[in-house]
Amino acid sequence: MRDLLKNTNGDAVVEATILFPIMIMVFAALVLLSIFLPAQAVLQRATQFAATALATEKSDTWLVFDDNNLSFAWETDASKLKNVYADLFSSEDIADRGEAITKEVESRSISSKEGTLSVSAYVENKIIYREVVVIASREYPMPVDLSFIGFPRTITVKATSSAVAHNPSEFIRNMDIASDFVTFIIDKYELYDIADTISSFGTKVTSLLGRNS
Repeated sequence: MRDLLKNTNGDAVVEATILFPIMIMVFAALVLLSIFLPAQAVLQRATQFAATALATEKSDTWLVFDDNNLSFAWETDASKLKNVYADLFSSEDIADRGEAITKEVESRSISSKEGTLSVSAYVENKIIYREVVVIASREYPMPVDLSFIGFPRTITVKATSSAVAHNPSEFIRNMDIASDFVTFIIDKYELYDIADTISSFGTKVTSLLGRNS
């Protein structure tokens, strides 16, 4: 009995049986990190580039973006500039161009291109500003099938970027239109008492805030 307890034959097999799954998981984690961290960085850069390019083009900059060369150029013909008011309520070709720019930027990287890349882009209209949002995701197949130990067969890498279109002159024009519209309503329906009440209230609030000149 004592000899049986002291017998170490087969210990290596038991230790290997315990450690082998752990070593496989550590190895798989290192492989995934080496593949997906660079892919995440590339997608983030591509979406941010696309969002910034489209937002800059929609700003008061007179700049137009070349999707193929990924470069800006000055627009010298004012008649070719887009209508800022119509553009406020329309995303136009934002979805297609956001996808094209993102894919072009990603294609120039050295990251893995396996799997399926999907890109969506849209304009989120705010009262004061517009925000261009670009979302990209790539579904990578696992380099090694480890589904037998609970690993998924695919890994999805996702990146979201946004950029704000700066149009200070458009904001001023919109505020002028809003002011003219309010004045028109007051004059049309003779709401002078309400207007005086609002003006008086605003004066009191300003005074309470210590800004009364």
